[in-house]
Amino acid sequence: MSLDSAFSVVSTPPTGGIFDDADTEPTPIDNITDSALAEFRSHYGDDEIRKDEIFDYVYGVLHAPQYRERFANDLTKELPRVPMAPDFHAFAKAGAKLADLHLNYETCERYPLEIITTNGKSPTPEDFLLGASRMKLMTDAAEGDRLKINNSVTLAGIPAHAHQYEVNGRTPLGWFIDRYHIKTDKHSGIVNDPNAWFDDPRDLVAAIERIIHVSVETVAIVNGLPDPFGE
Repeated sequence: MSLDSAFSVVSTPPTGGIFDDADTEPTPIDNITDSALAEFRSHYGDDEIRKDEIFDYVYGVLHAPQYRERFANDLTKELPRVPMAPDFHAFAKAGAKLADLHLNYETCERYPLEIITTNGKSPTPEDFLLGASRMKLMTDAAEGDRLKINNSVTLAGIPAHAHQYEVNGRTPLGWFIDRYHIKTDKHSGIVNDPNAWFDDPRDLVAAIERIIHVSVETVAIVNGLPDPFGE
């Protein structure tokens, strides 16, 4: 399965054909089919199961450690095959929580971090500006990891389990560190400055605290999942 594969709850038919009514909105199509709904309801003996719950169930199962370990090789080559876990609702509820976290990472709660300044004074907005050098993650098993923003500011108190959640082989914080620094394209000379993405340079801290919250909560939800194979 390609790393950029994505599956939505619904699909919208293409428009713009010669016979299409320009004033009519296309009708979304459920990607969870009626036959799949019938199969789930029959298997679990529950006629109250909804299509959106099946979507959440699948998202939950795909995060289960036992599932990812058993099908690690297959998932790199083909589309996932989802088992009928003993507890449908446990995975549906977990999947819904995970989807909410991952979709709303820009507005979710923040994991509180300590701001440490090199000069020991209260930081100014300018102290949070990013430069050409990448931020540096420093591990500290005793007090939590630290993230050096620049020569002026360091964030402390990053929990170790925040690094247990990965997206395409890298943690969200790892992706953040890789993307958030000033870069100049060698060919065009265009400057990519992430400082321009924030109304206030201090908003950088909020963004980092949110992705750490997402990682920490994801790990907690995943660790609480039952075995999808009932073993």
